[in-house]
Amino acid sequence: MQQDIINKSESAQAITDFMFIKKSNGLTPKTLNHYEASLRVFEEWRTKPLDELSQMDMAQYVQKLRETPLRPKSVELRMHPVKSFLRWMLTGNIKGSAPPCCVGLEIKKETRQKPHTLINSKLLQYILSEVNRFDQKVYFTLLYDTGARRSEILDLRMGDIGRDEHGMYVELNGKTGYRKNYLHESIGLVSHYVNSLPDDPKWHLFNKVRENTGNERLSYGTVDKWMYRIREKLVEKKILSASDRLSFHSFRHTKARNLKRLKWSNDEINVWMGWAKNSNMSTYYGQAREEDVVNRFLEDTGRAKKEEEATSCECPVCLETNGVTHKFCGSCGNALRPEFAHDRNKLENNQKLQAELKQARDLIQQLKEIPHLSGYLDIETA
Repeated sequence: MQQDIINKSESAQAITDFMFIKKSNGLTPKTLNHYEASLRVFEEWRTKPLDELSQMDMAQYVQKLRETPLRPKSVELRMHPVKSFLRWMLTGNIKGSAPPCCVGLEIKKETRQKPHTLINSKLLQYILSEVNRFDQKVYFTLLYDTGARRSEILDLRMGDIGRDEHGMYVELNGKTGYRKNYLHESIGLVSHYVNSLPDDPKWHLFNKVRENTGNERLSYGTVDKWMYRIREKLVEKKILSASDRLSFHSFRHTKARNLKRLKWSNDEINVWMGWAKNSNMSTYYGQAREEDVVNRFLEDTGRAKKEEEATSCECPVCLETNGVTHKFCGSCGNALRPEFAHDRNKLENNQKLQAELKQARDLIQQLKEIPHLSGYLDIETA
């Protein structure tokens, strides 16, 4: 038992040293947490010294991971830090070929699944109709407009929203670092939403202000619940089938596919989507589907006309170009279609409410700065 304690202590120190090297390599905190969690699970399982592990032992560990609800891709991700750690411990190399105990260890690829649901402007309207809060509408419209990752949109702060000679944009920080995405479909909602928030560059766009927690970002679990409820409602209303794959990642697949259909090069798509320069993800995300083959066959044989989904619409009054999801012109405010006219009062009331909430928050902040008033009114001081 004493020897086991010594071995575990030495292993813990080795993991600490290994993580220090990985941190010096510039890995993000999220990736470092993944490495540490994967190694912790491996260490809890391991009963042999590292230099005595065999291919059979590692195959048993992979089988253990497979018996959990993890998908094959997740098992592969769990094994990557373990292989890297074993290579460093057994060979002294942080990079290179797999250690002997991991040679020939393969993770069975996932079987072909139904592709992610593509989100057109009509389905986006169905999604937005299932949410009541203004910040939820902004969140999903930004996902649709930018194709950014769930975390990248959730991490946005007021200082990440800007405008230059080309238009309004958001500055995103993802796996490959900084990039700038210009807005088109979401400008109307984002503009009004930003005006309702505190004028503080560090203020989270999507925060827990309703829970009186100050400037704290919403959790992943919160937005996951939004997505789950929306999908359940759409299935219940027969807008989606039970087998349709609608998730946050569906927005990303949709954006990459739309850019490809607009003849963007792979390099341009990689920059917009936040992929590495030499990434082949644009090919993967934009690959043809069965419905594409059917549509192309019908078009080529003259049995169907080629229809391109509109990417913009023109205001009938001022002729300004707007996004296809816009209900009102961003320039003159005119309803872009007659059926949207009745929504004007609802929109104006929403904007008025947001403005009033901002005024109320500013007033409360001013009261907090006056000690005797904050105590009398039982308002917690900053």
